[in-house]
Amino acid sequence: MKKLLIIALLASLSILTGCSSVDNIINYTDDTPFEIDMSSDSLKILQLTDLHLTYGIDSNDRKTFEAIDTSVNNEDYDLIVLTGDMTMSISSKLLFRKLVKHMESLETPWTFIFGNHENDYAEYTDYLNLIDDCEYLYFKVGPELESGGVGNFRILFNHDGVPFYTLYFMDSHAERTVYTEEEGEYDYVKESQVLWAETHLSEDTTDSVMYMHIPLRQFIDPDTYEGTFDEDKVYAQGVDTGLFDVLVEQNKTKGVFVGHDHLNEFTLDGVLLAYGQISGYNAYGNLPRGGRVVEVNSSGEMSTYIVYVSEVSQ
Repeated sequence: MKKLLIIALLASLSILTGCSSVDNIINYTDDTPFEIDMSSDSLKILQLTDLHLTYGIDSNDRKTFEAIDTSVNNEDYDLIVLTGDMTMSISSKLLFRKLVKHMESLETPWTFIFGNHENDYAEYTDYLNLIDDCEYLYFKVGPELESGGVGNFRILFNHDGVPFYTLYFMDSHAERTVYTEEEGEYDYVKESQVLWAETHLSEDTTDSVMYMHIPLRQFIDPDTYEGTFDEDKVYAQGVDTGLFDVLVEQNKTKGVFVGHDHLNEFTLDGVLLAYGQISGYNAYGNLPRGGRVVEVNSSGEMSTYIVYVSEVSQ
């Protein structure tokens, strides 16, 4: 029965129509990267995460949409990345449609990955079927991978026609019903996804960064690291399927940026593991809202920092 459900899901994804832009295609079978031509010598990406849109018309959601505008309009970004938990509501489909229209109105390239709360009240296909007539969205369902989820794809930035930097996006799935206390309830990147990433990384001619929602197991209590570890408890993926080891071995991915939790930022075995700054006002906690900026200079060196909404003006 489970296999039949998976086949049905994949079949439904394969018939999705794409956005109006020729390059922005939602296609289950397509594994070619999006390619974006850079307008300057450096690359600047804004990560927003855990918007947790809940009602749409309440003061907190209004503040969230205002914070998106303030953050995006603060700089000229090459790409905006929403790293999951965009909605957390019985009205999630309506809120997602509203979010898509809002992001398109900013006239800046953007993308998203699903978190663990999107399917609280809906299925992935429900959201994807709402995407229509988009000019700035870059998203793909991605190739058929065994239990690989929805949204494994790449974006390649070119400079003067030459590959400059690659961004990887991966579905880290949601909660599980069967798990051990040590693992925790959250799902994990599957072996098929690890092989997918390893295959492409081995062929890449550029360095890269990777985005997903739920942190890898390596975010939990590292023995030796450089940076900040302030999270009381890391709600990580339940199983380590070897993705981090692949990143270390390939030595091309300079950072893994996630949502879900919000405080840690440290380097482990040469790879930066960092949370995005919480962006939504209906999300839990009293942390200042904002976003994480990733910059890659003309020499290909990656750096990152947090921008708080309270510190920028629209």
